[in-house]
Amino acid sequence: MVDKILLNSEPLTIKESNLPCLITYGEGMGGSHLSVTIVANLFLQGSKLLFLTAYPMAKDNFLQQVGNNGPSIAFVNTIEELEKAIKAQAIILESGNESLFLEVTKLLPDLNQRIILVKNMEVFSKPVIDYCLDKDKVVLSGNIDNCESKEVVAKKKYETIIAFNQPTIKLPITIPVPTLEKYKGYFSGSGSSGIISVQKTQSAVQE
Repeated sequence: MVDKILLNSEPLTIKESNLPCLITYGEGMGGSHLSVTIVANLFLQGSKLLFLTAYPMAKDNFLQQVGNNGPSIAFVNTIEELEKAIKAQAIILESGNESLFLEVTKLLPDLNQRIILVKNMEVFSKPVIDYCLDKDKVVLSGNIDNCESKEVVAKKKYETIIAFNQPTIKLPITIPVPTLEKYKGYFSGSGSSGIISVQKTQSAVQE
């Protein structure tokens, strides 16, 4: 079952209207799990997804939360596999394969209808990040301070920014990140702000 998102200890529903979304965090802070939980909730609301992660653990976390939805989820490791996956609600690309991602963006007919998740953005090169910065339906997740394209990432206008620590780079809106407990972040967006966290409904992996 999908985990719940809480803002100031109250249930929070993140919708497509809350995108684009930037989530920044350091290792072990809980930002990775929150990122996956956000897209898992959007998936269960009916949103279409294109999923690019640096490491397989995030894909496992997503499947733990949403279950194996058969034809609704497709795994694509080569461009040849894309044709059979086009109708899937969630297309999950081979972890770390940014050349595959860039090819898929040229060929996927419903791309503008899909939310793009790029997790561990600091691992990916400028062409991947530049492509995503031109989109509104995007969740950029990772350590912005370690991102090769941090200057342009920081300049994009986001509907939602979630920070698990205070980034050194200046963001488009000032986020005074307070001292936070582990696995909690600071949420700013849609006229609301406060402490965001995940309430687990099952055993899930924390990164």
